[in-house]
Amino acid sequence: MESNIDIARSSVTKYEKMAKAVSSRRFDWIMVMVCVWWLGGVFIDGWAHSNLPQLETFFTPWHAILYAGYLAVAITLIVMIMLNLSRTAAGQSANGKAPSLGTLITTSWPEKRWMQAIPAGYELSLLGIGIFAISGVGDLTWHSLFGIERGTEALLSPTHLGLALGLGLALSGPLRATWRRADYISSWRQLGPAVVSLTFTFSLLTFFTAYAHPLVTPWPILNIPNSGGSTRGITNILLQTGVTMSFILLALRRWRLPIGTFTFFFTLNAILMTVFAPKTVALTLPTPLLAGLTTDLLYTWLQPSEEQPISVRLFAFVVPGTFYLFYFINLDIVGPLISGNHIVWPIPFWAGAPVIAGITGFLLSYVMIPPEKPAKATEK
Repeated sequence: MESNIDIARSSVTKYEKMAKAVSSRRFDWIMVMVCVWWLGGVFIDGWAHSNLPQLETFFTPWHAILYAGYLAVAITLIVMIMLNLSRTAAGQSANGKAPSLGTLITTSWPEKRWMQAIPAGYELSLLGIGIFAISGVGDLTWHSLFGIERGTEALLSPTHLGLALGLGLALSGPLRATWRRADYISSWRQLGPAVVSLTFTFSLLTFFTAYAHPLVTPWPILNIPNSGGSTRGITNILLQTGVTMSFILLALRRWRLPIGTFTFFFTLNAILMTVFAPKTVALTLPTPLLAGLTTDLLYTWLQPSEEQPISVRLFAFVVPGTFYLFYFINLDIVGPLISGNHIVWPIPFWAGAPVIAGITGFLLSYVMIPPEKPAKATEK
């Protein structure tokens, strides 16, 4: 009778020829759900760093939520990898049974055959889980040496940026998995994991650039002498426009997006950003909501795609322009509730800001669809 080790070795020989493991949409949805826990922990911890002056230790309830979410994502992915290994070994063994877990791991390690069991699109997610673990140990050491950061310092800490890198690689797993599928999909049921993953990854970037976010710091209504508020506000708008349109154009290049994508994208991100300035962001929520609805309608009308570059360029100009048009209208209405002022910027600043945001989106569309190169002349 064959031993477990003989069965496993026999399986490994055949396993080398197996196709790459493919992620199912069911698994993508499961990953999205556990990522809600992890990303939620990030924003809760961000709220604590921004609002609790007595935060003086690494061991807090907020870190517990964050790292528990990390473990949930890590365990989910590792379990799926082990299941793929087990199914392959069982399907190709003589008796149809998989070897023990220890034997399976040992025999799958040589020549990195275990990498074939990682669901397609989640290779970088596994790397991200490792980076996050290393950065977490580094974060504990950093806090022990330099204390707990608050405000913007917390967003620029090297160990926190390492955590962000690992988290971003993991969060974008469902996006990459859906990207790799060859079938044409456009419904929420099929494309939902990619849309949510895209929004989560985008929200992670806005989290770590919250110090330069127009919803968090509404410079147009802040009358602070010698603060350079006008130029800082314009710079914030340009930065966030670049980040936002990069994500939108990426998705637009790959899929026909389901209706409601942009309303979800803008509104969920804004809701998450309330952790930094609850009253301010809450009062400006009409901006992302109206901008998202308008963008969905514009997308349905223009149907921008690589085959229609003019529509893409028009879409890329109008979306950020519309967003910041709503932004200034919104601020002028709620400004007295936030700072006691309506818009204090000179007319050229607030009138030109939506235009320059639109120009930024327009220029980024050339990164997505560059002009065609002229054909080479035939030598005579």
